[in-house]
Amino acid sequence: MDAAVVVSFLSHKLQTLLNDEAIAITPKVKDQVQRTNHQLNLFRRLLKEAEKNQALAVELNSNQWTSHLLRALYSLEDSIDTFVVKKALQTQQPITSYHNQVFLIKKMKEFISKTGNLLKDNQQLDMQDVADNNIPGPSQYQRWGRISSFCFDDESHTVGLEEQVNNLVSLVVQEAEQGNQPQPAVVSMVGEAGSGKTAIARIVYNRVDIKQHFTSRVWVHVTKEFKLRDVLVDMISQLDEKVVNEPLFLDELRWRLPKLLGQGRYLIVVDDVEDPEFWEEIKDVFPTSPHGGVVIVTTRKSDVAVSSAGSTLHVRPLNDDESWALFLKKLEVTEDRLHDCQLIKFKEQILKLCGGLPLAIALMGGLLSAKELIDSEWLKVIEHVNAVEDILALSYHELPSYLKPCFLYMGLFPKATEIPKCTFEELVCRKIIEVARWKLDGSPKTCRLPSFLHDVFSSKARDIGFFQIHSKSFSTSKSQLPVRRLATYSNAHFSRIHINHLRSYVSFNTLKGGIPAGNSSMFLDKIVRKRNLGVFQVLDLESVYKPQLPKVMLNLLNLRYLGLRSTAISSLPVSISDLQCLETLDVKHTNITTLPDSFWKLGNLCHLYLNGIFLDSLEALSLASLNKLQTLCGLSIGTESLVAETFSKFTCLRKLHLTFYIPTSIKVEFTSQLKKLHSLKIKSIRESGERASIKFKSFKELQNLVDLYLFGGLLRPFDARNLPPNLKSLTLSKTGLDKDPMPVLGKLPHLYSLRLFNFSYIGEEMTCLSGAFPQLHVLKLWQLDHLNKWVVKQGALTSLRELEIRDCRSLETLDAFYQLTSLRELMITNMPQDFADHVKGMNSTGGRNVFIKEYHWEPSPPMVSLSVAFVLPLYTLK
Repeated sequence: MDAAVVVSFLSHKLQTLLNDEAIAITPKVKDQVQRTNHQLNLFRRLLKEAEKNQALAVELNSNQWTSHLLRALYSLEDSIDTFVVKKALQTQQPITSYHNQVFLIKKMKEFISKTGNLLKDNQQLDMQDVADNNIPGPSQYQRWGRISSFCFDDESHTVGLEEQVNNLVSLVVQEAEQGNQPQPAVVSMVGEAGSGKTAIARIVYNRVDIKQHFTSRVWVHVTKEFKLRDVLVDMISQLDEKVVNEPLFLDELRWRLPKLLGQGRYLIVVDDVEDPEFWEEIKDVFPTSPHGGVVIVTTRKSDVAVSSAGSTLHVRPLNDDESWALFLKKLEVTEDRLHDCQLIKFKEQILKLCGGLPLAIALMGGLLSAKELIDSEWLKVIEHVNAVEDILALSYHELPSYLKPCFLYMGLFPKATEIPKCTFEELVCRKIIEVARWKLDGSPKTCRLPSFLHDVFSSKARDIGFFQIHSKSFSTSKSQLPVRRLATYSNAHFSRIHINHLRSYVSFNTLKGGIPAGNSSMFLDKIVRKRNLGVFQVLDLESVYKPQLPKVMLNLLNLRYLGLRSTAISSLPVSISDLQCLETLDVKHTNITTLPDSFWKLGNLCHLYLNGIFLDSLEALSLASLNKLQTLCGLSIGTESLVAETFSKFTCLRKLHLTFYIPTSIKVEFTSQLKKLHSLKIKSIRESGERASIKFKSFKELQNLVDLYLFGGLLRPFDARNLPPNLKSLTLSKTGLDKDPMPVLGKLPHLYSLRLFNFSYIGEEMTCLSGAFPQLHVLKLWQLDHLNKWVVKQGALTSLRELEIRDCRSLETLDAFYQLTSLRELMITNMPQDFADHVKGMNSTGGRNVFIKEYHWEPSPPMVSLSVAFVLPLYTLK
């Protein structure tokens, strides 16, 4: 880890000053910017040399050389941001403009003066500017389709781990079948960091035979500073979602967990336990079950396993054959290509370097996959690696500089947290981050940083002042660098934190089990009172209970991201219209029902997530200067006039979710003007709450539309020629189709997910023709009251993995089950018991191994389908 990433981004900011015509700097400022940028290029060259020269690297890290450089870099960055904001907001006052320019020139001269001595001992450096790889070039990777197909392949997860997976399965099943023990059986998995403990446990946890063996399953990750109450809430909420918002205290949680688990055989995975005392504190909450209960504990420490009575599985390194098979899978090179790319001659070196650790093997595969398959490129990588630590370091250093901050920022999240909206495909391809869950259209829904990488890089990111974590162990004395990005994980006092340089504040101290988190209003007031204009850019309080926003936000004029999702707040201060630099506002799942009229003048807004805010006319929106808007979700409209004209002006829109409350029907005419539109959701509802109608023109011009959701009666039948040609996900609800839609929809070549919700089809029969739905992975059929026959021809639905049938009570049999040869999971919800028994019989007598799960509950009132979206605030890294 070094200061190169900060140097690179600061150089990029200076280049923006030179090239952005809107900023329009004077010749005198331009000259000083060029001088400063030249100095940065010298530092970039020096840091690049240090990557190759170990002696130089040691020298630079001695005597706080890096710390001095980082302080100077951060100070200059603050000055540049302040200058840009003042430049954008200043009136045509010559004196104000003059002082702003003098201020920046002075700060740049100070930077050159203060850092000159850091270069004086390295005069041998070539004075030529060093090229930066800050700007991303064309991606060498294909889009998510290739990755999602790879990750849905079960074998890709078990390669090299088969024996240890089978050993764990045997132990778990053996312990479970003992039943009626004083305590649940415990299986401890012990292994060094990167040995694959969590991967093996996750494979077993998700296996169909394990799912069939246990009534309930829970997965919980334990942090160093865990609170028993929060762990219990996490476990209980996986068994009963309603618990999250109930005001439950510790004693009641202790009572409720056994009640939920005692209904059948259960499996609990407690991942990454570091404290031997943890088990002593939590073991008593697990109940005795006549059916059998098993707890899998993964840990790096043998003393944790000793304190956990039960079986112990020592996770061993992979042997050479297992390691090589896993490496080829991660590299995605087949055996027949081995000799073509001369890969085989590097086999011995690669195996020795990875030491049988799955994490190291995956990282090495990702590292080499970014190189051309030629001897010289691969040799350069291998020559720089002597140990696993070198693989970690090189995986980071080989990243393009524009990706390094994105990767480091993930360390701000608590370990093992699933981070919504994974957008960095290249990081996944390099195996540095992993996709945790996938969306219905086959794109990533959440991602996470492997625990060991989190430990290593989160610590190093704090060392260079990239961010700080404020928790019980937090101490400002641990770093001599100013706090620039701050995250809080729990209630803590902020009195000792100096926030003069604070750019970002993210709180993970959330509402858990109905108990409000600590009030952060005093800290917010402290931020606002500080005149750090141009520095503070991100405020994310998602799920913090009713934070009190300051009434005056004038000092946050450079705020780019304001996240208030699920905070239960009921209003925004009028002064929010002062935030002219705001790019993202998220007030979804709040009680906010109105916005100030002036809000629509925030011309830099890119992403807007609302909570059903109602507009009875489109006048304010039609006059809005939202030319950069990419996301608009949660807006309710009470008119059908000027819809096409209003939204056609937002040519940057990629995601548009609207609800219309109208008497009759809405006419949808989104044409090629919205050529970037990726996701479209339209709901048409009468004031009484009943469905209204949707009259749509052809969607065929929307080439980039891959996700379509329609709620309301369709006034024209489906025709494949009128549908988006690249559609991946389609949801229909209340559409009232009386003609079988399957022959038409089955022709969509890229359709990945199809959800036919209540009253979407009112016919009695449905047929999937041979060759239909070649890419469909997920199919959900809900409340199709009249459907009594579903025919699947041979050769149809060949990729279907997941099927749910809910409240289709006229459907007495499922003969289509025999044709669904790729099916892995079948969910049967609120169906007659005879139907469930019939399907289970076909599964067992036909030799199938489909996981069948039954659910029974009262249907909830119709609700707007929730769409999770999170925009990683990259602008904090600029």
